[in-house]
Amino acid sequence: MTMNEIVGSNIKKYRIANNCTLKEIAAIVHKSCSTISKYEKGIIPLTADTIAEFAQIFEIPPSQLLAVPSEKIHSIEKTDFLKRQYVYSYDGKQKKILKSILEEFQTTNDTNTFAQLFYNMKDFKNPEKCKVIYSGKGVSFGPWQHYHLKNHSHSAEEIWLCAMETFSNNNKVGILAGISSVTMYPCARKILIAPDIQKENEILNELIFSKEDLQLFKKYNFFSIRQFLPEE
Repeated sequence: MTMNEIVGSNIKKYRIANNCTLKEIAAIVHKSCSTISKYEKGIIPLTADTIAEFAQIFEIPPSQLLAVPSEKIHSIEKTDFLKRQYVYSYDGKQKKILKSILEEFQTTNDTNTFAQLFYNMKDFKNPEKCKVIYSGKGVSFGPWQHYHLKNHSHSAEEIWLCAMETFSNNNKVGILAGISSVTMYPCARKILIAPDIQKENEILNELIFSKEDLQLFKKYNFFSIRQFLPEE
């Protein structure tokens, strides 16, 4: 596929995911239906400004429209479904909690699970309408859980999750790290992984970096969160 065809295919994918018709998108960008159709087929090349405009309409980073599907993303063979967990993080720029779903399956390898993360969705009823889908392997050891996942549509983007039980309840706190699809720089977020849907007003403080977190960073010169380190 040419780059024009890849971008066009991604525009069509996100248009359908947002339940928009060609006519509706054409009205928003002030183009004809024929032009939008040619964009999606890769017949007409898109400028950077046009790509940014479509990304704004679909509320996704422009990099998602440039994403090339990975052929190796499903190399892990999954078998039986194991569990579904709810992942929360906080977006400081948008000042809102991001909701995601993490599903795990057994694999032919007893030491790993197959994990897929439906990242950043409006509600939990429609996980397929999330902003990004990641998949890869998960490993558990005692109270710790590790996940190494790749973006389905952008194989260069990988993320790493590490979470630990809080012991006070069934929730786990941790870190999600990787290359941001927005800035394309390394970044990390605090996350909460829960077996049940949580009330957002009750978990907000657990997702925002606290003064104690920043003090630990300054003291040890590595990034961690206070729940991971013993009291002194």
